[in-house]
Amino acid sequence: MKKKILITLPSFQDPGGVAAFYNSLLPYFPNEEYVFPTLEIGSTRGSGNLLYPVFDQLRFSRALASYGPDLVLINPSLDLKSFLRDGLLTYQAKRKRLPVLLFFHGWCKDFEEDITRKFLWFFKHTFGQADSFVVLATEFKNVLQQWGVTQPIYLGTTTIDESLLSSFSISNKLTQINKAPQIKILFLARLHREKGVFETVDAVSMLIQKGLSVSLSIAGDGPIVNELQKYVKSLNIQERSICFLGYVRNTDKINTFAGHHLYCLPSYSEGLPTSVLEAMAFGLPVITRPVGGLVDIFEEGKMGFMCKGKTAVEIADALEKIITNRPLMLQMSEYNHTFAKEHFMASVVAKKLSGIYKATIVSDNK
Repeated sequence: MKKKILITLPSFQDPGGVAAFYNSLLPYFPNEEYVFPTLEIGSTRGSGNLLYPVFDQLRFSRALASYGPDLVLINPSLDLKSFLRDGLLTYQAKRKRLPVLLFFHGWCKDFEEDITRKFLWFFKHTFGQADSFVVLATEFKNVLQQWGVTQPIYLGTTTIDESLLSSFSISNKLTQINKAPQIKILFLARLHREKGVFETVDAVSMLIQKGLSVSLSIAGDGPIVNELQKYVKSLNIQERSICFLGYVRNTDKINTFAGHHLYCLPSYSEGLPTSVLEAMAFGLPVITRPVGGLVDIFEEGKMGFMCKGKTAVEIADALEKIITNRPLMLQMSEYNHTFAKEHFMASVVAKKLSGIYKATIVSDNK
């Protein structure tokens, strides 16, 4: 008999990471084993209605009664809104004695401190009653254990939509890198200061001033885009050395990754950024920082380099090590592509999660 797994998540049309994660993943679960009813919660369509959080709770209660799930899969982030909403969803499901798996996709370090100081009692009576957990980094697992969680905690990953690579050739990428007269660096992320985009701009500007043939493409939108564009203009570097692509998706996203040689995301904090995994799959060496789940998967010197600090000088030095060593860039490119295909493709992640689903259901029935 098929196992019914009720998933709470935003609208599949929302641009956020959770919706994209399950859009990529669900087609790779065996149809004969699972059925996945979904409940849309926290939708941006209801954000203007103050009663929407109450409606979420009522709709969830009806979904539990209607579907009679074998497993409830809740996808919280560690922030105030999700903490309250998804904590109460967990409480509801456990009151009905249903197995619950929590998959934490986002993790706010500041709110982590708030929980430790003020809200640990709420965590223990809600999330703390779940049967198992998935987190994106060992450091998050350690925090849950410090909060008293003794249930299984699994280390998960984000995933790569396999359709992105349907026409990609690593041999073509290696040829492209080997022959490139100019190294094209890509920054792709939501445009916030905390993503390290200003430091990336400064680092590339330093390399250009040193006479290296490089360019930077900034893909994404966000609240600082106008400020960032003015800042780039003020640098008075050669035209088109730094360009803005806006928000890219689908074919534009494929072409963007395929047309660049290096990926740079020196973010201050992350869970496990999908963009880094996608860049690796497209054979791009990566410059990043030791944050979140990247600490668990990143191999220094093989995949690229991690900058421990937040300075543009450190980022420029890391970029230059790769840019000026074409054989090293080729080795990193091939290694990243192979590693990403073996560990982060949707079919691979689905198989791993299937085992977690089964283990959670079995443990609850003991």
